[in-house]
Amino acid sequence: MWIKMKSFINNKYPFLLSFFGPIVIMLAYFIARHMYPFGSSTILTVDLGQQYVDFFAFFRETLLHHPGSFFYSFSKAIGGEMIGEWAYYLLSPFNLLFIFFPGKSIAAGVLVVTLLKYGFCGLSFAYLLSKRKLQKGWMIPTFSISYALMAWNVVNQLNLLWMDAAILLPLIIASFYDLMEKRKMKTYPLLLALMLIDNYYMAYMICIFLVLFFIWYQITYTTKFKEFLSRTWLFASRSILAGGIAAVILIPTAITLTSSKGQYTESSIQAKLEYNPLKMLSKLTIGSFNFDQMPSGFPNIFIGSLALFAFILYFFNRQNTIKSRISAFLISIFFTVSMCFEPLDLFWHGMQFPVWYPYRFTFIVSFWMLFLGSQGITNFIVNVKPWKIFLLFFIEVGIISYVWINIKKFNYATTETLIFSATFAFLVLLLLSINSTNDRSIIKFLLLFLVAVSEMSANMIFSLNNISYLSKREFADPTTALTADSSWLHRHDSSFYRTAQIYSRTKNDGITHNLNAGAYFSSALEKNIPDFYGMIGQPDGDNYVTYSNGSLITDGLLDMKYAIAPKNNNEVTEGSSHGYPLIQTSERSDLSSYQLLKNNPRTSIYQNLYATSIGYSAGSTISKMQRLFDNPVIYQSNWLNAASSSMPGTTYFTAMNFNKVIFTNTVEKTTLTNSDFKKIDKSKDASITFEFIPTTNNSYYLTLGTSLDNDNVEFLINDRVLHNYSTFRHTTLVNVANNDKGKKISITAKFKKDNLWLNNFVLYQLDNNLVKQKLTQIKKYSWKIKDYSSTSLNGTINIAKSNQWFATTIPYNDGWKAYVDGKEVPTYKIQQTFIGFPISKGHHQVKLTFTPPYLYQGLVVSVISLMLLFIPGMVKRKVHK
Repeated sequence: MWIKMKSFINNKYPFLLSFFGPIVIMLAYFIARHMYPFGSSTILTVDLGQQYVDFFAFFRETLLHHPGSFFYSFSKAIGGEMIGEWAYYLLSPFNLLFIFFPGKSIAAGVLVVTLLKYGFCGLSFAYLLSKRKLQKGWMIPTFSISYALMAWNVVNQLNLLWMDAAILLPLIIASFYDLMEKRKMKTYPLLLALMLIDNYYMAYMICIFLVLFFIWYQITYTTKFKEFLSRTWLFASRSILAGGIAAVILIPTAITLTSSKGQYTESSIQAKLEYNPLKMLSKLTIGSFNFDQMPSGFPNIFIGSLALFAFILYFFNRQNTIKSRISAFLISIFFTVSMCFEPLDLFWHGMQFPVWYPYRFTFIVSFWMLFLGSQGITNFIVNVKPWKIFLLFFIEVGIISYVWINIKKFNYATTETLIFSATFAFLVLLLLSINSTNDRSIIKFLLLFLVAVSEMSANMIFSLNNISYLSKREFADPTTALTADSSWLHRHDSSFYRTAQIYSRTKNDGITHNLNAGAYFSSALEKNIPDFYGMIGQPDGDNYVTYSNGSLITDGLLDMKYAIAPKNNNEVTEGSSHGYPLIQTSERSDLSSYQLLKNNPRTSIYQNLYATSIGYSAGSTISKMQRLFDNPVIYQSNWLNAASSSMPGTTYFTAMNFNKVIFTNTVEKTTLTNSDFKKIDKSKDASITFEFIPTTNNSYYLTLGTSLDNDNVEFLINDRVLHNYSTFRHTTLVNVANNDKGKKISITAKFKKDNLWLNNFVLYQLDNNLVKQKLTQIKKYSWKIKDYSSTSLNGTINIAKSNQWFATTIPYNDGWKAYVDGKEVPTYKIQQTFIGFPISKGHHQVKLTFTPPYLYQGLVVSVISLMLLFIPGMVKRKVHK
C-alpha cells in the first residue's frame, strides 16, 4: 500500500501541487485574516457580500424548496424572469456545494468554494501543460500556481462566478488541440457549451479569444490548403454546435437581455486611448491593487517575474517558428491595445462599459502570456544565453524605474512593494543565469518553484490586504433578524403579498429570505423596473432598485401588505441578549397608520390594512398613463386616480410652506426650491434649517432632487440623522412626519461642499383619509388569489362597471399568458411597466401563467445539437461492428 502511494505521489506530484498548492496558500491567508469559520471576519466584500452571497442562498432555496423560481420570482424587485439571472450568476457546478451551507453558514460555504476554484485553476492549467508536453516536473506546478494566483484571480475572487472561466479555459484549449490534431469531435463542443451555460458573459470573451487562438494555430501548424480548410470547418462547425447545445439557456437569456443589459449598449464610441499605455507597467509589480482600482483602474495582468520573463523569451526562442512568433506578437499587440483603446475595450465587454471591475477579459491575457511563456523557457533553463539575461534585466529595471519615478501617480505602489518586486525579479534572473547540468537541474527547478510561488503569494497578500471585509456580526446580525421575520410572516400568512423593508442587509434580501420585498440588485435587471421606481420616488439605478421610500399610496397599490421595521437604539442596546441595533434604511413614521402585528426583540412587523392586491379593477385611463420622472407626487396621484376611476386631477398631496428657515453661513433667500446656496466663508460649516409644525395628523413627505444625495448634503431631522438611501438618480419621496399634529419638526441640511442646490426640495402634506378611502374602494374590487406559485396565479375578481381594465403590478413580459374564465385573452403593457387587459363587467375567474419566452425553442435546438454530436459516432460504430 505504501509503495503504491509513494509511486502515485512520485508520478502525480505536479498535479497534486498544482491543485493543493493554491488552496493551502489561500487557506493560510484566510486563517491569518480570521475569516469565518476561523475568526470574526468573513470572506465577503463588495459585490460578493452585497449581491452574490444572496444569489447563492437563493440557489439553495430554489433547489431545495421552490424549483419554480428558476423561471420567475416575485422576490426580484416586484417580479421578474430568472433564467437570465441563473445564466449570469448561478449555473456554476460549484454552486451545488452551497446546499450544505444553510443560513449564516453560507459565508463558510463561500470560503470553501473560493478555495476549490483556486485549486481547480491550478489543476486545469497543469493538465494543459502536461497534455501538450509544454513543461514537466517542478515546472508544471510553477506555472500552474502562477496561473491560479495570477492577479486577475486574486482581485476577482470577490467576483466568484467569473473564476469558472479561468478554470475552463485551459481545458477548452486542450480539447481544441484534440479536435485539430486527433479529430476528437465531442470534448471541445461539450466543454465550450459548458462554459456558455456556466456564464455566457465570460464565455463571450473566451469565444473571441478562441478565434484569435485558432488564427495563431493555423499560422503556426498548418502547411497545406486542404488541411487549412478541414481545420476551419472543424473549428467553425464544432463551435456552432457548442452554441446549439447551450441554446436552452442562451436563447431565453438573449431575449431577456433585450430588456435588461442590452438596453444599455453604448451607441456613441470614441476612438481614443483611455489612459497612457505606459501606466500598464505599474500592474507588473507586486501588490498593484487596492479599493480604488475596483470602480476604475488599470488591467490586472501580474503573473510573476518568471512567467513574464518566459513570455518575453518566447519571441526569442528559435525552436518556435518565425511565423508562430510573429503571429503571437501581433495578437499580443492586439491584447495590449485592447487594454487601453476604448473601442476594443467595449468590444471585449459586449459594447458596454463595465460598471466597476474594468478590463474583465484580462484573465485571457494572463493565460496567453503563461501559455506562450511555458513554451519560451523550456530550453533556456538548461541552455542559458547571457545576452537574454541582460535583456530581461534591463526590461525589469525599466519597469521598476518607471513606477518609482511616477510612484505618486499610483496610489497602490509603495517603496516596500517595489523593493519586493525588484528582489524577486533579481532572484529569478539569478537562478535563470546559472548553468546547470541535467543532474543538478532539479535543484534549479525546485528553487525557481519556491521563488515563483513566494512571489505570487506576496502579491496576493499585498493586494488583498488593501481591501476590507464584512465582519461576521455585520453579516449574521441582519441575516438572523430577517430569517426570523420572514419565517414568522410565512407561518402567519400563506397568501400572496409583498413586504416593505425598513431595514436590510442588502438589496437582495428578498431572494435570500423568500420575501417579496421590492428591492433588487443585478446586472440583468430589466430597464423598465428602475424606470418605474424612479417615477414613484424610490431610489433606482441601472442595475438596482430599493423599495425604501414607500408612501400610503404606493404601499397600497403595490400590495405591500406587511412592513418590517427595526427597533431604535433605545429599544435595543449593543451587547444585549438580542444582539445589536439594525440599520434603518428610511424614515417611515407613517407606519403608525398601520396595525402593529408583531413585536419582536429587535424588529416590529406591521400590517397594512389598505393593501389592495397584485391585480385590481381600474378605469381605462390606466392604459394611457405616461411616464413622468422627477415628480413622484403627481405620478402617484395620477396612478391612484386611474386605479380608482376617480376624476383626473383629484389631488392627494398639498405643497406646504415651512414656518421658519434658519440660514447658517449662507445667504438668505425667500425662494427655496431649486435655489442654489453657497457658503459665505468656505472655511466654516454651512447649513439651512427648515422648521414646520404639522396642523394635522396626516403624513408629511419631502421630495429630494438628485443633487440632494449623500455626496452633497447630510440631512438631520430633530437633531438626529435622517434615514434615507444615499444615492438616487431621480427625485425621491421621504416621509418626515405622521400623527405629529402640533409638534415642531426640524430638518437641517448640512453642506458637504461649498454650494448646495435645493433641487426639487418641496414639503407636501398627504390627505391620509382620502387615500385610505380610495384604496378601500380599490380593494373591494381586487383580485382574490386562491392559489399561486412562482409561475402561476389563479383567483376571482368582481368587476362592478363597464369599460374596466384588469390592472396588475406584475411587470409585463411576453412569457405571461392571461386567461379569463378559461379563455386566453391578449395582454398589454400599462403604465409602461405592468400587465393589463380589458375585462367585462361581472364575476370572473382570472389566471396568469408564465413560461420563459423561447424556452422550448431553445430546448429543441439543444436536443438537435446533441443528436448531431453523438448520433454520427453511434452510427459509425454500429456500421463498423
